[in-house]
Amino acid sequence: MVKYKIFFLLFCLFILLYLYISQLNPDNVRLYIGYGKFYETSVADFVVISFILGIVVSIVINFFYDVKQSIRLWRAERKERRKEEFRELFEKAKSYDLRGDREKAIEILNRIIRRAPDIEESYTLLSDMYSAMKEFDKALEVLESAEASLGKKENILMKKVRIRFATKDLRNVESELKEILSMNESNIEALSSLRDVHIMNNQWDEAFEVEKRLRRYIKTEGEKKTLIGIRYEKAYELFNSKGKTHFDTISKELKDILSEDKRFIPAYILLAEIYKQTDKLNDAGRVYGRGYSKTGHIIFLLKMEDLYIERGDPGVILKIYRRILDISPKDHLISFLYARLCLRLEMIDEAIDMLNILFAEGEDFKGLHRAMAEAAIHRGEIEKALEEFRLAFPIEHVYVPFICNNCKSTHEEWKDFCPNCNSWNTINVKKEDFLKAESTEPRVLYETDDWEQAGYA
Repeated sequence: MVKYKIFFLLFCLFILLYLYISQLNPDNVRLYIGYGKFYETSVADFVVISFILGIVVSIVINFFYDVKQSIRLWRAERKERRKEEFRELFEKAKSYDLRGDREKAIEILNRIIRRAPDIEESYTLLSDMYSAMKEFDKALEVLESAEASLGKKENILMKKVRIRFATKDLRNVESELKEILSMNESNIEALSSLRDVHIMNNQWDEAFEVEKRLRRYIKTEGEKKTLIGIRYEKAYELFNSKGKTHFDTISKELKDILSEDKRFIPAYILLAEIYKQTDKLNDAGRVYGRGYSKTGHIIFLLKMEDLYIERGDPGVILKIYRRILDISPKDHLISFLYARLCLRLEMIDEAIDMLNILFAEGEDFKGLHRAMAEAAIHRGEIEKALEEFRLAFPIEHVYVPFICNNCKSTHEEWKDFCPNCNSWNTINVKKEDFLKAESTEPRVLYETDDWEQAGYA
């Protein structure tokens, strides 16, 4: 009721305004419409007509706007009802999958995709089902259909990347990852995957740049180790390509790496190799000793064996082993390595004595029998050698098996990098095959003053 009163009041005010303008402007005005034609009326009539035309135009515009809004709302409601219908079907498909009826679930999802190709979840769930069934080609086809219907989307591209990694098909991965990062430069998974692609392709400069970007978002110890590993590879690549002309630069980088991570074994090994190639053999020996003192890794003992035997001074490495065994006589791995060194130096009696001690203490592994067989051959005890070889059969390629602490893959020799899990500094001896007895940590030997004075550290 109040609304109508307001309208009536406004109407009265408008009439009064019209009468007032008519009294003030008794003369007519002309409104020319072209070609010499004009329309003549009073000023008051002109104002009223203009006002009425404005109202009419406004009403027409608002009418069409309201019609457009009504159509849009109707479409949105229809789309929502449609989505609700397909959402129920989607949940039904998930239910079938959980109950183990994957064929029925796939059938429902394909029906949804045919009838509603704009629902992204249908494509992704169907792709996941095919991936779980190891039908990766079908999974990729589904994702490509999604791209055809929905365009390039970060989530869909990332799923394609995961499938390509699973199938070792890395031809298109780099370009897809760069597409994802153009959409979202902080996508952690995409950055990590791109870095891994560069690592697999030995593209160390590119891997280094991506890892630096990744470190802005992740500052974990694992990422720090990965960055150190890539820096080491850059130094190693320079070592292989440029040689002695860049030894000073490489040595500085390796020392910087070791100042950040004193347990990074590959840097010690490469630094010692540089010293060996520049005839600084004492420095190489000190690097090996320092590496062993910080890590306790047997690769340094094996490297020292080669170094001192090549120098014609095997007494040094024999002395090192004996001092370790004085401190840790129950360390069966060191005992076995010492026995092998004695065989290598044709110290047959001492080698056999050490091997017999290991047998007496309950050790029984193929490498041990193989070493005893070789010792028997040196003594001319052929029957004993044959028996030991039989116990060692099938003979393994190595005496000491290495294993990656990260992914548990096995290796015949020590490596600076595990290609199975893209990690550095994780290859170690499978000690459970040797250390059945408790042993003192032998690295305490290397922390004493007499060790450094002897020139080993």
